[in-house]
Amino acid sequence: MKRFLLIILAMVIPFAQSFSADKAPKKEKVKNVILIIGDGMGLAAAGSWMIDNAYAPTCFDRAQFVGISKTYSANSRVTDSAASGTAMACGVKTDNSMLGQLPDGTHVPSIAVYAQEKGLSTGLVVTSYVLDATPSAFFAHVPKRGMRKEIIDDLISQKLDIVVGGGRKYFTDPESVPENMIEKAKREGFTYCATPEEFYQTRETPILGLFAEGNFPMAIERDTDFLKDAAMHAIDILDDNKKGFFAMIEGSHIDHAEHANNAEQMTFEMEEFDKMVNAVFDYADTHKGTLVVITADHETGGVTLLPGSKDFTKGDTGIDVKFSTTGHSGIPVPIYSYGASSWRFGQVMENTEIFSRIKALLIDR
Repeated sequence: MKRFLLIILAMVIPFAQSFSADKAPKKEKVKNVILIIGDGMGLAAAGSWMIDNAYAPTCFDRAQFVGISKTYSANSRVTDSAASGTAMACGVKTDNSMLGQLPDGTHVPSIAVYAQEKGLSTGLVVTSYVLDATPSAFFAHVPKRGMRKEIIDDLISQKLDIVVGGGRKYFTDPESVPENMIEKAKREGFTYCATPEEFYQTRETPILGLFAEGNFPMAIERDTDFLKDAAMHAIDILDDNKKGFFAMIEGSHIDHAEHANNAEQMTFEMEEFDKMVNAVFDYADTHKGTLVVITADHETGGVTLLPGSKDFTKGDTGIDVKFSTTGHSGIPVPIYSYGASSWRFGQVMENTEIFSRIKALLIDR
């Protein structure tokens, strides 16, 4: 009997070792990281786009690894974008509404700051306003996400290479800022672009692009693929740095459509998001050392995909997109990854681990 057990162990152990941590896929050198955030994009939003696309391949089908992110904040099981943005940007859990700092007020550097210190280029492209919670987490340090004047000061002093989106009015409103902050940014060396067309015609960094008074228009309101075009122009500029770059691209309006419980708007935003992600994947295919990570800061809307009939033994009775809230939910969100060392993101993890793993691959390499 003892001999029989030894034979069984001899057969099993080699297979067990093949799946152990020291036999994980080889760590590839990462030169560029593109973190893509679908604000509010839970698995049901991605699934809704797959259904609307008649199950033809989407960017999500193209991902090489899939993981799960736990999004709770330091003081709530349902996070806001400030706390979750800080978790991914800075690697710490903080209270809702806080940006770039711990609950006790201690400032923490973001992955963009680490990238700058290493000589890498940095860029942020969003469809919301550039002072919104998610982008601000990569450069601001404030206790309340609504402190726009202080966030603008941090944006100007941090001087990332590219920051583009909406929000012009917040830089020029005399009731909230002591001076025209666009002019201040220009004095500090920023190239200012008031339209996407101006942005597409310039490469002189640092660039501040404010293309709308508030948020940039939603996809359903325009006939351009702004998110894809702006993201790829930003990446093209950042690619000039032979040392590499870090970029964060946000499909901000997915969240806004879900807050409004508007399934049609959500579909338009997911379609634009899909085009952008596929273009970024194409870039990664031709630029060795590029890692792409796609996730969400939280789920919005409590989105569910329900059959048209409660009798699920029938054939297809249609699909209804239903919402259970106009706010955020505590549902974990997917992580899709592609390119160099993408296998590092194919697990269940805290949202702070997204920062930690990017830093280990891009900064501590």
